[in-house]
Amino acid sequence: MGTSLKTVGVGQNSLNRRLRVRIGGTESMTAETVPSSRMEYWGERWNELDIGFHESAVHRMLVKHIDKLIPQGKANKVFFPLCGKTLDMKWLYDQGFTVVGVEGVKSAITQFFSEQNIDYTEEDMKQNGEDFKLFKSKDGRVKIYWIDMLKFNVDLEGKFDAIWDRGSLVALNRQDVPAYIQIIKSVLNSKGRILLEVMEYDVSIMSDVNSPSRPPPPHPMYEGELKNLFEPDFSLEFLERAGRKVAGKDIHVAYYSIIHLH
Repeated sequence: MGTSLKTVGVGQNSLNRRLRVRIGGTESMTAETVPSSRMEYWGERWNELDIGFHESAVHRMLVKHIDKLIPQGKANKVFFPLCGKTLDMKWLYDQGFTVVGVEGVKSAITQFFSEQNIDYTEEDMKQNGEDFKLFKSKDGRVKIYWIDMLKFNVDLEGKFDAIWDRGSLVALNRQDVPAYIQIIKSVLNSKGRILLEVMEYDVSIMSDVNSPSRPPPPHPMYEGELKNLFEPDFSLEFLERAGRKVAGKDIHVAYYSIIHLH
């Protein structure tokens, strides 16, 4: 695996420079994505600052159900698929955990480090002919891979004790779900745990929402589909259901605890 490294400071005076993305030797505010058609939609959302999915505080359900995800506070590494710039990573990092994210929009990653005031290194990497980047804090306990989620694999980071899937599974194109689930299963340790958030709604209620913000995504998913994806090697426990507005519509959000049994 080939690599090259540069260090980026996050002092206040360098904020504007850091938020620019360098493309072809010129500075641009366009949200650069990994080279995948799957990411074009999300690149546009970040470019237009249409990121209502981003929470401005630590997710209350992560705080409430942290013992379901990390029993007795025992976990070596926590994985955040399609992490964006979530504050949840910083919250767990501050508690001493190592956190690893995957994100396809580069500006989301640089904004995370900037807004959390964490100095980081940016490393060019290559695996199996694929180019990608690793953004890493100086102490190595925050890592975010700028890579197509479906190219992430166990050889990059080994296995995790916990995975917080907050809006990742429901954000994917439906044809990509089986491959995504296989990756999630492959990187989770035996007895490892997943805290999962999914949306429940009738797609027809979104028919009058203006494009391109018209859902799905997020795609609706229900317990029966989750059981088909995870059982029998994983147990699925429903935790609770809450109301939420998405695109101005009332929907339900369901939370599950999933445990790798073998």
